[in-house]
Amino acid sequence: MKKSAVFFVTLLVLLGCFVSAGAAEETEHTEATVFANCGELIIISAVGNPTTGYTWSEPVLSNGLSLIHADYTQFKPGMIGTGGVFEWTVFADTPGFYLFKSEYNRAWENAPAKTLKAVFVYLPDFLNGPNGVVSLRTF
Repeated sequence: MKKSAVFFVTLLVLLGCFVSAGAAEETEHTEATVFANCGELIIISAVGNPTTGYTWSEPVLSNGLSLIHADYTQFKPGMIGTGGVFEWTVFADTPGFYLFKSEYNRAWENAPAKTLKAVFVYLPDFLNGPNGVVSLRTF
């Protein structure tokens, strides 16, 4: 894995709500396209509150995209009822288009409250700039 230089690109994703006609529930969709150099780590962050029963699902990844690390950090450790940040680190060392998807839902409900989808475009070596970490935050 290349780590010659570290740089951060923070993308603020505009959240949009989409409701289908006649639907009883509303799902918030976040979609993003992120460009990265081969060998870079991409960190995806999303706010959540497991104390309400909601949690982000294990991400669905396309072939070639590897989940390196997954974590949850509470905003105020030890305080009951506070939310925090779910974070996933993914990696691909081959140029191409890769998909990431996670849903924020309660296990006993059918439709997710939120859906996070991202397309990661890993560029070939000859287009590489500095290598490091790309960060996608949904808050």
